[in-house]
Amino acid sequence: MAGAEPIGHGDGIYCRRARIGTVTSAAKSPLLKATVALARLDAGTGDLGDAVEIGKLDGHRKRIAATIVPFPFYDPKKTRVRADWAAQRP
Repeated sequence: MAGAEPIGHGDGIYCRRARIGTVTSAAKSPLLKATVALARLDAGTGDLGDAVEIGKLDGHRKRIAATIVPFPFYDPKKTRVRADWAAQRP
């Protein structure tokens, strides 16, 4: 998300003027140094990399720019380096 505006549960997600989803939770991530949010989107409306907006107030007066990205903490392809726990044991 762009900016440091607080995002909350229930804020709408918009693509142009159409509401395509709802924020379920959001927080500032110290690891990513940005605000991250989990949301439910209508099936078939948002693809990875699409620009969307999170609506505050009534959903149309104030919008916060955001981008749809894959879940940053889940690594299904096992591409991230992992610690070797066996080598760290005393």
